[in-house]
Amino acid sequence: MKAQAMTAFGAPLEPMDLTPQKPGPGEALLRVSRAGLCHSDLHIHDGYFDFGDIRQPVAIDMPAVLGHEIEGEVAELGEGVSAPAAGTRVAVYPWLGCNACDTCRAGDQQLCIALPRRALGVAKWGGMAEYVHVPFADALIPIGDLAPGLGALAMCSGLTAYSALKKIGTPPPEQPILLLGMGGVGLMAMALAKSVLPNPIIAADIDASKREAALSYGAVEAIEPTPEAWKAIASKRGGAAAAIDFVGAPATFGFGTAALRRGGKYIIVGLFGGKASLPLASLPLRPISIVGSYVGRLDEARELIALMRQGAIPAPPMHERPLDQANSAIDDLRAGKVLGRVVLKP
Repeated sequence: MKAQAMTAFGAPLEPMDLTPQKPGPGEALLRVSRAGLCHSDLHIHDGYFDFGDIRQPVAIDMPAVLGHEIEGEVAELGEGVSAPAAGTRVAVYPWLGCNACDTCRAGDQQLCIALPRRALGVAKWGGMAEYVHVPFADALIPIGDLAPGLGALAMCSGLTAYSALKKIGTPPPEQPILLLGMGGVGLMAMALAKSVLPNPIIAADIDASKREAALSYGAVEAIEPTPEAWKAIASKRGGAAAAIDFVGAPATFGFGTAALRRGGKYIIVGLFGGKASLPLASLPLRPISIVGSYVGRLDEARELIALMRQGAIPAPPMHERPLDQANSAIDDLRAGKVLGRVVLKP
């Protein structure tokens, strides 16, 4: 199969011919039709995550094939698997664990720490190729007649946004929710928010074009993330019941936690990195909750696809490119030139 493969951290991807793994019992082989490009791919490509004082290295075998937002057609099923049938259009839940431990049996495969790792596009070859081997066929989610690319985006940007929105709970419906960072995941959250929450949504981003996009997706206000801008919002609507940070930088942490009302919830999704400090006594005295949210569960992925197939969610901005333009797409994403999501087509 043709693939765009990573042979060294930080180096351009290389076109390679690789041999896909045949599906064994309970497994599947997928013919990839679309693969989304995610900011997490940039961190993996760099070879580390920024933990503030240290760089946390990424441990993967080379050559590596990135791409964890995957959709395509079932090409072959392993022994004991009868559905979805060959030719069915599916999205692939990529955050696979061991499928046997207590964590996986509880539905949190994305939190599994068993070795070897199985997450597609991270520990195992992903979607920037013509085929992808899927270790557990129950990770295949039929997508029906969804527009090309939507199933792929649902598996990371969509799932990450959906799971974070669900973690907000049920605050009083008049209290605003703040979404920080209108990149691919933030705009997906804007598209999903009305299906999950009745609250008014306020978007914040330093980029005016992204603020405009957020307004078109239903934000009641779109502001620069400055204390002055938030003060004007808070004077009308009060503090935020919750803030979801899709950037994950010290500046957004400071802005997002300061915007919360007493008892509010700060949910951090973004992996930009760095380090932040917070007066410890402020936690019981305000009191706010700080919650990390890592992608989402397989059952949440199925819920999300069901919502999308019902037409309940508007499509986020997508830009389709051939797979052999993966390097230029990575460069554009790194430079902040992408509004929405790039989807690569093998």
